[in-house]
Amino acid sequence: MEDNRFDLLTDGQKECLRLFHARWEVKDIARHIGRSPVTVNQRLALARQHLGVSRSAEAARLLFDHEGGIYDSAIYEPLLVAEPQLADASTLDQTAGFPLPFPTQGRPINDLTLAGKLIYSLVLSALIASIFGGSIAALSGLSELF
Repeated sequence: MEDNRFDLLTDGQKECLRLFHARWEVKDIARHIGRSPVTVNQRLALARQHLGVSRSAEAARLLFDHEGGIYDSAIYEPLLVAEPQLADASTLDQTAGFPLPFPTQGRPINDLTLAGKLIYSLVLSALIASIFGGSIAALSGLSELF
């Protein structure tokens, strides 16, 4: 009965458990296997259900022990994410001189500093306040006409 529950696991579930045991994050596992994080979470949930445990770490440990406790370190080492490369001038979009607070084609990672994010927040707040104030003034002017 004990070994039977490991036979219920699919190859994809086992792969996710092995990588999870190697302390990979769900998003890194998803990127590695070419699936979405939702798929990885589903595979981990089904594996937990098949193994009768409540935590993915426990399921991963059980599989590790069942498989003899040895994994190829070249495959299951933690994933190191490379630093983003700066694009050259030919690939930058039109907003290169004025970085937007969200990823763009020329800048795939939001790398604004805390000060930049605060400035965007203040500008956005002022813009919303002026639009709201202008709307109130316009409605007030219309009410005086009628």
